[in-house]
Amino acid sequence: MTHADAKPVDIAIVGGGIIGCLLAYELTRKGQSVALIEQGSIAREASWASAGIIAPPLDRATPSYRVELTDRGIRGYPWLVATVQEETGIDVGYRQNGELVLARDADEAARLRDGMQWQLDRGFDSEWVEADDLKAVEPVLPDGLHGALLQNDSGSLIVHRLCQALARAASFKGAAVAEQTPAIGIAVEGGRAVGVRISGGVIPAGQVVLAAGAWSARFGLELGTPLPTVPVKGEMLALAGMRIAPSRIISADGYLVPRTDGTVAVAATKSWSGFDKRVTPEGLRSLLDILDRLGPSLRDAEVVATWAGLRPGTSDGEAIVGAVPGYDNLWVATGHFRWGVQAAIGTIELLVPNLLGEAHDPLPDAISPGRFAHTAGGRD
Repeated sequence: MTHADAKPVDIAIVGGGIIGCLLAYELTRKGQSVALIEQGSIAREASWASAGIIAPPLDRATPSYRVELTDRGIRGYPWLVATVQEETGIDVGYRQNGELVLARDADEAARLRDGMQWQLDRGFDSEWVEADDLKAVEPVLPDGLHGALLQNDSGSLIVHRLCQALARAASFKGAAVAEQTPAIGIAVEGGRAVGVRISGGVIPAGQVVLAAGAWSARFGLELGTPLPTVPVKGEMLALAGMRIAPSRIISADGYLVPRTDGTVAVAATKSWSGFDKRVTPEGLRSLLDILDRLGPSLRDAEVVATWAGLRPGTSDGEAIVGAVPGYDNLWVATGHFRWGVQAAIGTIELLVPNLLGEAHDPLPDAISPGRFAHTAGGRD
């Protein structure tokens, strides 16, 4: 897309990850004209590195807004997946076979049992599996465990495939999807966002949403309003050729995620390495440690892929969703770090009514971009 053929749209979205693609899809379903602008290829950053796990929260200290967003995701994905797969023919690898959260000692068992009760009180479907029954449930597990929490609501999907399906379905509904199109900045007139600046000029838009993941911070610098995202690298590998593969997600300081194609993803590392997306020996060593902890019998499988991507962390660990302070018609939805796929549906369900002027309730204060404005010297 260049300046010459860029038609005005209702809403321009910067960023082709899970948030941007789902937002484009939902807006086109509601009759909005949309431009989805991605600097590289759809879903090649945080969405590429994601293990794609959709699971209920476990910690009693989880903020209430996260519980709500995750609950919306768990309940919303079956319909979303079925719909976009039918519309596009793209299999997104969705499965909801549950997750075993392992207790490796008595203290972990007590903590998980407490978390299970908290989940049950909130309507999630969880149960306890005693240590003596674990090998019958999942033969790949290590010895010496103290039981496990079985979260029946947990599932997974292949996030980059879902993003590609959402982008394609949005394009079928009229969205302009511009890959390999870096956004240089936001076009502003009189304190109002009027489009997105690209190398060929401006894509004019009635409203703009920044969903650029770890790259969102640089737009904040240009605008004089802090959007403090930082890249957090995640490295992963995939296994194939197992004699016995797990049937459920297995987790404890890492994840084994069985895929619908027969592979098992081992996830994921966490490092603050700037915008470096290399797969490293240190990262692979960490992934092998995860494999030893969760499924040592899989060590004789074949490594068929390794990859890495950059998740958007934030300075206070919370997402950044809402109107950008100091500007009209400019929004941001980023900073979900490791739970973007879990929170995506809920985030879009909250954001879209605000974009369209139909919201009955404000977005949660805990994720408001305005929380950074005074502490970091941003615009009011």
